[in-house]
Amino acid sequence: MTSTIDPKSIGKPPRPRRHVRTLTGYFPEKDASGKEKWPRGEEKVWKSAMRALDTDVDNITKSFVNHVQTSLARQPYSLDDLGAYQAAALSVRDNLLVNWNETQVQYNRKASKRAYYLSLEFLMGRTLDNALLNLGLKEEYKTGIKRLGFSIEDILEKERDAALGNGGLGRLAACYLDSSASQELPLWGYGLRYKYGIFQQLISPEGNQLEAPDPWLDNQNPWELPRLDVAYDVRFYGQAERLSDESGRAQWVGGQEVLAVAYDVMIPGYGTRTTNNLRLWESKPKRGFDLNSFNGKYPKYLTCLWNTEEA
Repeated sequence: MTSTIDPKSIGKPPRPRRHVRTLTGYFPEKDASGKEKWPRGEEKVWKSAMRALDTDVDNITKSFVNHVQTSLARQPYSLDDLGAYQAAALSVRDNLLVNWNETQVQYNRKASKRAYYLSLEFLMGRTLDNALLNLGLKEEYKTGIKRLGFSIEDILEKERDAALGNGGLGRLAACYLDSSASQELPLWGYGLRYKYGIFQQLISPEGNQLEAPDPWLDNQNPWELPRLDVAYDVRFYGQAERLSDESGRAQWVGGQEVLAVAYDVMIPGYGTRTTNNLRLWESKPKRGFDLNSFNGKYPKYLTCLWNTEEA
């Protein structure tokens, strides 16, 4: 049996699925007595298996080693300071995620009004040291990491600053996020996930100042959670045209469409378990690998791909 296919659909990813999230306004259902109903399965089994915070040295070292084995797929023989930083970051992120999930549930229980801060820059600095300070676990991690043969100071130096801003605008935005989490206010930040940063400053051998891209994501970012199911179509350029039917509605046609994909970064408050969120958006091609682009048009395809990622 022969079937037909629209050539324009080749390489185009399926529509992202939409599933229920705590952040979308999901409220736990209640029974007649006002008690919250467990959404699915056996409540006792769920709660007994849920992860708790790692606050003692023994559990911290277990979490660290677990990430070395299962997240990084490495052994003690091949682990360097960069790998140790990644394992430590993932271990700390586990604690942040426990607090993050509980924070969203509490906001929904209280039906809190939410605030959202949009900024082109977020000068967040280095996350590991800040997270350890806010969680009150710096000494425990220092001791645990020392037992495993590493220095917390050396590990902290392996983190690259998140290249999401470099000026007063970014520092102000970061302060808003930090202070709102510390004061237990339901505020989220929204920004752009710059692949090559704003820029990095270099000095040439002749003493001249140079500006170059900052590839801060070369070794990945252990602090972000890709939300591949949270994606939206965004159109650039084009024009509005009136429809010819009776409605007379305007329709946006032409231009370039890209896919905006979300990445979440946890923002812990100081001295509290409240953990808010910074959501960053990355531009991805609306279409994937298209064999037709090799039909004498591959340079054009690469240009389109580059333009999409630079949008």
